[in-house]
Amino acid sequence: MLPLRELQSRFAAVAAGRLHAEQAFADSGCVVEDAPGASARLAIHVHHFRLTLIEALGATFPVVRRLVGDAFFTAAARRYVLSQPPQRPCLFEYGDGFPAFLASLPEAGSLGYLADLARLEWAINRAHHAVDVPSLDAAAAAAQIEAPSCDLFIGLDPSCRLVKSAWPVDRIWHVHQQGDDEIAAVDLEAGGVQLFIHRQDGEVGWLKLDAAAFAFIGSLLADGRLGKANALARAIAPSFNAPALLESLFEGGVVASVTAIN
Repeated sequence: MLPLRELQSRFAAVAAGRLHAEQAFADSGCVVEDAPGASARLAIHVHHFRLTLIEALGATFPVVRRLVGDAFFTAAARRYVLSQPPQRPCLFEYGDGFPAFLASLPEAGSLGYLADLARLEWAINRAHHAVDVPSLDAAAAAAQIEAPSCDLFIGLDPSCRLVKSAWPVDRIWHVHQQGDDEIAAVDLEAGGVQLFIHRQDGEVGWLKLDAAAFAFIGSLLADGRLGKANALARAIAPSFNAPALLESLFEGGVVASVTAIN
């Protein structure tokens, strides 16, 4: 009989469509041939495995699903499941590559906004499930930020995400929360958005940012250095006001730490 780890590996390969059941378990020494046959029994598990992942993707990307319809979404999700099976056990962690997968589908070529809408829904999902950390009291760090004697590290809440799109994906998302499935209700020529997604008091929301603020927060998320973030933002907009944006971040409860960098 094969070791358990090898059996699990082969089962995963069958579930992902990389091996046929007969090929995977012919020499395993653990298949009991009775009625129904081993392949039929395994097919039941494979079906439920794939169906569960397709349903999980539908729960994570509900607006995408409503836009393209159940049939298209299910077919696309099935192809994604076979090409990119999960690497982690939690279903809410599955789907990181789905936006890029949608962008690669020729059938979705007429829906230029679809992949970015999926990126927004993925960011909402990750923000919703991010670990809770205490937010920093604004008064406790105000003096450091207003007159820093050295560079500072600004740690943002784990729920914070950025999404940039050439399409008004925020409007598309909102329209579908109101029960209106007509994409015609959104002016697709309205221009793109740069969104800062975060969770506050258990609710996920976002702020629209200009290019300088987007670069500032992106830099903080990348390495946390206030000086570097401020320089990047000022290169885009010399009048950029870092203290004002930081104040709004404190008010939103998304600053987790402020640390002096020697």
